[in-house]
Amino acid sequence: MHPSRDRYFDFVYEEICVAVGRRISRYDLWLLVSETGADPRELSRDQVQGFIDQRLDRVIAREERPLSPRAQQRLHRRLLDFDARHPTPEEWLRTFGRTTS
Repeated sequence: MHPSRDRYFDFVYEEICVAVGRRISRYDLWLLVSETGADPRELSRDQVQGFIDQRLDRVIAREERPLSPRAQQRLHRRLLDFDARHPTPEEWLRTFGRTTS
């Protein structure tokens, strides 16, 4: 696996898409994360918490797919559970079946 500098942003993007049940605008999400003062390329857990507190509701509202309180809690937990030391399920699946040479 080739680590990307913006893995956490990729993870946030994918988790939000799954939560709302469709792809959202990656560009719009990038701008909203930037509005919180964070660099989407180098997100920290604290910056993601700031995004959750300040902008996540706006992202969900734009999609016109409200989440139940339980689904929102689950999404918040998932977004904060990212650990750069381990591949995400998506990253693991991308490498599944590849051989090393």
